[in-house]
Amino acid sequence: MKVQEIAPPELGLTPAPPELLERAEALVRGHLECFWFWHPEARVRCREDIGLVIEHLRDYGDKQAWREAQELSKCL
Repeated sequence: MKVQEIAPPELGLTPAPPELLERAEALVRGHLECFWFWHPEARVRCREDIGLVIEHLRDYGDKQAWREAQELSKCL
């Protein structure tokens, strides 16, 4: 069973639904060219992280990555 890391509330980070976090992580793993800086053990933990995933898919990805960023953005 996978343990999802939760963003500590004292950091002022906004929680996100687990399904959305999993989708964002799958996109990070599927588009490594957009996430060259992402540590392999780093996890998407909050809405702010999802925003970063969307931004990098749009800025550094191909047309498919852009479409997937659009779909992820609609879920926020």
